[in-house]
Amino acid sequence: MTANNYHGGENLEEQLSEKELADLKAKELDILVKFDRMCKENNLRYFITAGTLLGAVRHKGFIPWDDDIDVVMLRKDFNRLNRVCSKALPEGLFLQDKKNDKGYPFHFDKIRLDNTEVIDPFLEGVNMHKGIYIDVFPVDKCPENNKLAQFMFKWVSTTSYALIAKQNKDFDFDYTKKSARMLYHFMIKMPRGFVIAMRDFVVGIFNVFCSGKKLCTVSGAHGFPRETYKSEWFEEKIMLPFESGEYVAKFHETVFRVAFGYTKNHADAQDIEQDVFLKLYRCGRNFESDEHIRAWLIRVTMNTAKNFLRSCSVRRYEPLDEQIPCESESDGA
Repeated sequence: MTANNYHGGENLEEQLSEKELADLKAKELDILVKFDRMCKENNLRYFITAGTLLGAVRHKGFIPWDDDIDVVMLRKDFNRLNRVCSKALPEGLFLQDKKNDKGYPFHFDKIRLDNTEVIDPFLEGVNMHKGIYIDVFPVDKCPENNKLAQFMFKWVSTTSYALIAKQNKDFDFDYTKKSARMLYHFMIKMPRGFVIAMRDFVVGIFNVFCSGKKLCTVSGAHGFPRETYKSEWFEEKIMLPFESGEYVAKFHETVFRVAFGYTKNHADAQDIEQDVFLKLYRCGRNFESDEHIRAWLIRVTMNTAKNFLRSCSVRRYEPLDEQIPCESESDGA
C-alpha cells in the first residue's frame, strides 16, 4: 500500500480518497493493537498523546485531521523497547530506531508495517524503512530552567535535521540564530555515529542531573514548551477506548482460533484475523453487547476463511487449458 503523508499537518482528507484514508488508519490501528498486546505481555507502560489522545477523548478514535498514532513511554520503559521487540514484536512489524535502521535520523522510534510505504516529502532522499507506522516517543527529564530546556529541544532537533541533510543534499533547514546554523553545518560534516552519540549524551546529561519534576518529549513535533509535562501526569493510567481497539484486544484470540480451524496455518490465520478487524473498523456499527460483537466477528471470520480457502482452491486447480493455448488439429498436420 502506498499513502501520502504530508509533513507539516496538511489535511489528508484533501490528499487521499476516503477509502485510502480509511485503509491507512485501519492499518495504523492494527499496529497499535499489536503493540498494546506486546506491551501488556512484557510489562511495558505507554500512554497515547497529542492528536491520538484528543481523538480518544472527543471521538473515541481518530480525529479527522490526524493521520497518525502517537504514543509515549517513560525513559525506563523506552530503553527496554528494543530488547522486548527483538523477541516479541509480531511478524510483519519492524521496530525502527537508530540501531535497526542505519538511515533513520530521529530521536524517537517507530513501529513500521512491512511491505507498505508512506510517501513523506520531508524525508525525500533518506534511505530507510518507510512503511506505515505509529510513533513511539521517549519521555525524558526536562530542565526547569526555560533556557536550558530550549537548548535541549534545539540540540535534538538540530542534530536530527543534520542526519537528514547528510543523506539528502538538497535538504536545508534555515536557522535564524548563527549558533544553531553553525552547529547544524558542523554536524552535517560529522560521521553519523558521532552525531547520534552527541545527541544522546546531552539528553542523558539532563536525565541524570534534572530533578524529574518536569518531563518532556524532546523530539515531539510541537517543540518547547508544548511538549513538556508535569511528572504527576504519569503516575496514574486511565484506559480509553480507541476505535475498535478494545474489541480487538478482547476478541482477537477467538477470531484467530476460528480462522486457524479453517486454514490450519498460522500465517494464513493471522492474515484473516487482520482482514476481519479491518472490516470491523470500516463497518462503523454500534453493537448492543459483547455477545453481539462476538457473534458478528465469528460469522465474518468464518465467511472470510471460506472465501480465502475458495480462492486458494481456484488458484491451485485452475484448468490447464486456461493457462496454455490448445494445439489446433492443423498444428499437428
